[in-house]
Amino acid sequence: MAHPHPNRQTAPKLPSRRKHGLLAAAVFAIGLAIPALAIMAFGDERDAASEGSIALAPLPQNEPLAPLDNETLDTPDLLAGEVPEDVNPTEALVTVPPPSTSEDPPLGSKRIEIPQAAIALPKAPIAGLTRDGAFGPIPSKAAGSALNAYRRPFTRQAGKQPVSIIVGGLGVNRGLTQNAIESLPADVTLSFAAHSIGLQDWVDAARADGHEVLIEIQMESAAFDSSEPGSDKALRITVPPAENGRRLDWMMARAQGYAGLINFNGDVFLTRTDAAATYMDRLSKTGVGFFTDGAFATPTLPSLARSMRQPFKTGHGLIDPQPIPRIISARLIGLSQTAKSGSHPVGVGFGYPETISEVQAWIATLDDQNLQLAPATSALK
Repeated sequence: MAHPHPNRQTAPKLPSRRKHGLLAAAVFAIGLAIPALAIMAFGDERDAASEGSIALAPLPQNEPLAPLDNETLDTPDLLAGEVPEDVNPTEALVTVPPPSTSEDPPLGSKRIEIPQAAIALPKAPIAGLTRDGAFGPIPSKAAGSALNAYRRPFTRQAGKQPVSIIVGGLGVNRGLTQNAIESLPADVTLSFAAHSIGLQDWVDAARADGHEVLIEIQMESAAFDSSEPGSDKALRITVPPAENGRRLDWMMARAQGYAGLINFNGDVFLTRTDAAATYMDRLSKTGVGFFTDGAFATPTLPSLARSMRQPFKTGHGLIDPQPIPRIISARLIGLSQTAKSGSHPVGVGFGYPETISEVQAWIATLDDQNLQLAPATSALK
């Protein structure tokens, strides 16, 4: 028999898997048995009984809720932003008389009167106020009074003098136009350029917000620029009266729902008596009112308007000859002083952001001055 190589090591002999399993089971059984034997030897069965008591500190008592009339109670203002501070909204409650019946009438119910400033004006067109023109429907006095139908209602407050503002140049710039419609009180009258794209939509939007509307009629001025948008339809002294009539019809047919017209420029056209007379005669057949902005003198227009029974008002002048806040503020102060003298002035401005801001601040001072903001058509005579 051969001997193993002296330098080779033999592999150690390992225990079998069966012996390993038996050994592990024995250890596990012993681990379970030891706690059980300890409990049996040393435990007390009374330890499992629910007996005895422990002392607890008394709970603090809740403080009583403050009554609703306690001014220290911090409660949310549910009418914030809807009703001015220190104004009782229930003061607007009025009794609605019940319908008359043969039986005993029920007690009158209550309703909240919505301020007139929040009421939309009727949507245009209102039937029966126009005639067919070459470019579409135009106002007709024979059909009815567009002035009365489309003006904003106004009730003068006792002891207060009325004053009006027209903000114009609208319809050309979308952002400025939207801002004027939404940010100015409804008693501010808005005027739109006749050549505005989507003019009817703008008129509808303004009236839906409660504003009465005027349309601006472009007229020849000393600085007339034939390249300006809409200038091809401007009323001019160099064209025949019939052509001016057609141009006026085109501008008036651009939309429905306006209560009157106002000049855009025109220091040449409106100061020529023959041109102004022809224009006022044609206008008197439409049933709408007419304003001038007062930026220049028109000495013959008041007498022409009276002779033709055309509702007319000369404006107090531009409140923003330049869009500079201090200039606008000074003009508005002058407008207030004129109103306090007993007349009913109408200031005219454009939809500049500076004008909107200054007009808003000025309107906030009117009540303390015993003045009342009024729609411009209430000044027509």
